[in-house]
Amino acid sequence: MASSPGAGPRHVGSVVDPSVREDGELEPDLRLRSEAPPNDSPDPGDAAHASPSAEEHHPIRDRLLARAHAARDMGPEPSAPVHGSLDEIAQTREHAAPRGELDVLGLPGHRAPSAPLGARQRAQLSPTLLSVFGALIGVATVVSLTALMISIDRRHAPASQVSSAPEPVVSAAPVIEVPPSVNKPPRQKVPGPWRITDAKGDPKLHVLEGKIGTDSFIKAVSNAKLEEKEAYRVLAAMKDVRDLNKCNKQDHFSALVERATSRLRAFEYVTSTEEVYQAREGADGFLKAAKLDLKLERGQVTGSLVYDGKNFDASAQKAGFDPGLGHVVALALQGHLQMSELERGDVVRVIVQEVSMLGEFARYSGVEAIEVRHSDGKSEPLRVYYFDVPSLRGYYDATGKSPTEGGWRKPIKDAPVTSPFNPKRMHPILHKIMPHLGTDIGAPIGTPVGASAPGTVSFVGPGGPAGNLLKIMHPDGVETGYAHLSRYAEGIKVGDKVKRMQVIGYVGSTGRSTGPHLHFSASRDGKFFDAETLNLDGMRVLGKEDRDQFALVAAKYNPLLDAIPLPTPPADMRPEPIPVASAAPATGAPPASDDPSLNDGSETADESATVAPAASGNPPAAAPAPGGKPHSSIYLTDKELM
Repeated sequence: MASSPGAGPRHVGSVVDPSVREDGELEPDLRLRSEAPPNDSPDPGDAAHASPSAEEHHPIRDRLLARAHAARDMGPEPSAPVHGSLDEIAQTREHAAPRGELDVLGLPGHRAPSAPLGARQRAQLSPTLLSVFGALIGVATVVSLTALMISIDRRHAPASQVSSAPEPVVSAAPVIEVPPSVNKPPRQKVPGPWRITDAKGDPKLHVLEGKIGTDSFIKAVSNAKLEEKEAYRVLAAMKDVRDLNKCNKQDHFSALVERATSRLRAFEYVTSTEEVYQAREGADGFLKAAKLDLKLERGQVTGSLVYDGKNFDASAQKAGFDPGLGHVVALALQGHLQMSELERGDVVRVIVQEVSMLGEFARYSGVEAIEVRHSDGKSEPLRVYYFDVPSLRGYYDATGKSPTEGGWRKPIKDAPVTSPFNPKRMHPILHKIMPHLGTDIGAPIGTPVGASAPGTVSFVGPGGPAGNLLKIMHPDGVETGYAHLSRYAEGIKVGDKVKRMQVIGYVGSTGRSTGPHLHFSASRDGKFFDAETLNLDGMRVLGKEDRDQFALVAAKYNPLLDAIPLPTPPADMRPEPIPVASAAPATGAPPASDDPSLNDGSETADESATVAPAASGNPPAAAPAPGGKPHSSIYLTDKELM
């Protein structure tokens, strides 16, 4: 900002803010020559204002000075205002431009546009012409400098203004919302057969309802107040349609009975919403039984969805699917991926089979093929296909493998078992019979240890002879333990949700241990059992003949999955635009690590925060770590590396 006239020395030339100087030198004194301190030597260019005693006298010069003084005493000519004073010009410039912008006037060998000419030049012109010429040059200079300073001031705002102004933000490219693209077979509601519910409004009739449960058919209908003779009429009518001597506990029935005579007019036996058997009295008074034709049809539905991180079915319905997709998806992914492992923003493309009844959606019967894309983009998409072969029927991944029930994994892949579960083992240190209630897995110190299955961390801390111990409670009631760890994964704590094979710690030899290894245990209701009975890494692998047939199945579904358009994430799931503080690349940030052991699921720092560049243009000094210790590229924590 410009200083007011007469307020201290004015700078001419480049001005450096002392608050950002790092070399410790004093700022150079770049004051105007007219304001030099009394001890400064006179400037030869300002001879007209120097003391007469300090200069050489010359007759011609004396005459010119006398004539100039006489003209000044008479005052300026009315037709030509004179603005030849360097102080006046400097004050005018000072109002028009901030300090430090008049670099050209401070360079050696340059003369101010309105400065008086030398003595030799004045001898050729009259004082009046000199005044007029100086006035015109001064006015032109003031106008030019004013325009120049306005332009420069916009490009070089003071540092205080830059720091207070909002940082520019790169606006994200406009994203067009893609409407739900679920491809469903054509549906058209059709009228259904007559049902007992259609006669509920008849005052002469009433409906009796019941469930088979653990009783026989006769006893169950008798408990529902249906006369026994009417129950036998139903048995006789249904004998060629449905064997009512073999009933399921969940089966239920309805009976339409006359109020006056208790005679049965119709009876329905329901095993499911899609399987209904009906016996109805005709004009001849006999019951005629048949399985109702509910116009059941199967069709293929394809589509994609974005998981909202809370409810899979809600995410599916928002994308255009019908209710109940989550159940069949969970069955298809069982062993490959649990629903609890899905994260907000994950994309699912699915080919699923639906059942329609009377032209309307009834349920999803099963997944034919499915693809899961994780939002982090670090892992390859998972594709699973249904393979229908006797004794091998199930869901297989692209490699032709299907996990056994539960999908448990060995905490350290391909590591050898050095000591199995043994209730009567001789202890190698205490040299006495002591039960070994776990499985020892050999590995070097520092080897990452993964969670055997998804679950919730239930214990983290010292475990006595077990050393550093971590336990995980799994949804099926099994609790696994990981002992003798050298250290835990960064930031892991009780209550954290962990995924299958997420790194939870590192192999060590803490506690009562003869060497580096992992003691892996499993218990249910406080009772330990052999963890290897969980069939760790158990996979069904197709043989060569079946593998060739499975390859045809995958080749059939891959183009169908590829043809499903990927959905656009909703606005609240899109990544935030990254603020740009400077065009120069950021310095001092640690490089991204390729070590997969660092991907421990801990929360990362807020990536939207940016550091404003230093005003001097130098890279900022590294800030000390908490506790006063400087950062080290070797001892950075997992969270800092992320």
